Amino acid sequence: MKKLDRKAFLKDLLIGAVLAALVFGLGLYRGYLLTRCICDGFFVAAVFQIGVGCIVLARNKGSFDAVGFGMRSVLQTHFPIFVQGEKEDLMAYRERKAQSRKPATPLLLSGVLYLALSLLALWLYYAI
Repeated sequence: MKKLDRKAFLKDLLIGAVLAALVFGLGLYRGYLLTRCICDGFFVAAVFQIGVGCIVLARNKGSFDAVGFGMRSVLQTHFPIFVQGEKEDLMAYRERKAQSRKPATPLLLSGVLYLALSLLALWLYYAI
């Protein structure tokens, strides 16, 4: 099992915090209650990060490799500028792409953290 990349996790937390702050500010501008704005901000950040994390997870499993290989083949056929060296087959393409993939764990964990904070803010919203 690989260790969690702390730098990527903190980067994803920062991106989520910026997104949550933007939604929070928009909610305050519209005149919503403070706890609702907090809940909305954290929820939007959570949905965004969990959604992108699921797409990255699917990409890491190779779900989009055939589409990428097909698009690359079409571009190389019609536009010679995209040809780089020998033409590779699908298996070589998949192996080359597998070398550069990054894990989805930091993105999913930060999304789950923001979802938990959103649920806590929702509970506070209805408790007050």
